[in-house]
Amino acid sequence: MKQLLLVDDDALVMRSYRDRLSAHGFHVNTAASGSAAIAILRSARPDLVVLDLMMPDLSGVDVLRFIRSEPRLAATPVVVLTNTYMNDLGMQAAAIGIEKALLKAQCSPSALMASIDEILQHKPAPSAPAQMPAAPTASLSTPLAATPPTVQPTQSEASAPQPTRAQAFAAAPSAHAEAQTADQTATAKPGAKASTDLLTHSPTICAELRKLFQVLAKLPPNTPEQQMRLQQLYRKVHSLAGSAGQTEYAQLEKTATVFEALLYVLMDDPARIGPSVLRTLASLVDFVELLFRHAGQSRADTPFSVQVLVVDDDPLSNRLMDSALRKAQFNPRSTEDPLVAWQWAHHEHFDLILLDVEMPVLNGFELCERLRTVPGYEKTPVIFVTVHSDFESRAKSSLSGGNDLIAKPILPMELAAKAVMHLLKSQMPA
Repeated sequence: MKQLLLVDDDALVMRSYRDRLSAHGFHVNTAASGSAAIAILRSARPDLVVLDLMMPDLSGVDVLRFIRSEPRLAATPVVVLTNTYMNDLGMQAAAIGIEKALLKAQCSPSALMASIDEILQHKPAPSAPAQMPAAPTASLSTPLAATPPTVQPTQSEASAPQPTRAQAFAAAPSAHAEAQTADQTATAKPGAKASTDLLTHSPTICAELRKLFQVLAKLPPNTPEQQMRLQQLYRKVHSLAGSAGQTEYAQLEKTATVFEALLYVLMDDPARIGPSVLRTLASLVDFVELLFRHAGQSRADTPFSVQVLVVDDDPLSNRLMDSALRKAQFNPRSTEDPLVAWQWAHHEHFDLILLDVEMPVLNGFELCERLRTVPGYEKTPVIFVTVHSDFESRAKSSLSGGNDLIAKPILPMELAAKAVMHLLKSQMPA
């Protein structure tokens, strides 16, 4: 019997995968943290490790480094589960050496089992399944960087770094078609049950999120207590993301996933928790509650082309926002000239607009007022990006037709969170 080690700090996800993998004929050992995984690996040698990358004590990358540094473990195949918005973490894992990477939001027990079978049986994955779309477009449901899957390396290749490992991560969103088809049949009813169960517990979940945030918001910055409370909030959102990923509520899953990623980044750099970030966290808590209230009416995942207009006369800020949005799987188009942006708006459609406030000739508030007169842009989400975060600036942003405000210097994951939140909000029925 093949021995697997499943490492994930989400109890619901771990139980779901463990039960299905055990029923499939594997002996499954589990670890709920990176440190627990390393403790097990010091004396055990599993045939394969399934590793969550986002854990608050030691990350999956830390565990992976340990595996590859130990001669008796170095060739052990590793499948990583990662967050949609944590591309950098996934690429670190790919560079160290992995057999396959799967996005947790798009993974399932059947897809995971199929990947494990391929690796352990030394069967290469098909290079281009006929059922797969050749070139997915940018949307909140299909990552921009998705590519057709590459040929899977054999176990003997696992210890040698190869270019295909990075390619494997890039291809991670595309689980092969057979697993997807089988899983749609096998998990239709459990998905409905998971949705019902999650809605049943939604009042408690929302109350706990709000309480945890309120406690965090009142604490002095850069203190051990703040770090502890931040980890508590992260664990709650991490659990919500895992639970939502097994339900029919795609919008809730997307929100929880980017919320989780933002908190994970903040745990590594708590000094970034300022007024702007706190407002974003408060908005995310409110939006989760709103999504729960409307969950029964908005189960369908409505994909759309995510085109973002970025207008900032600071070249460095412009490039930073462009890079942050691309990493978050959006398709930005940027300019330093507000008049150019004004012309583009008449010939192209943008789903989200980011505007610097202080620009020559036409400032952000004035450009927003003009954009609201253009057909099709009456309700397009507009986020102001500015060094000003005072009440007067917030009032002006609202009066000019803006939806939100984010402070410079920009925290890329905060920008991604705001973008996801406002795009999903724009999809909801009025």
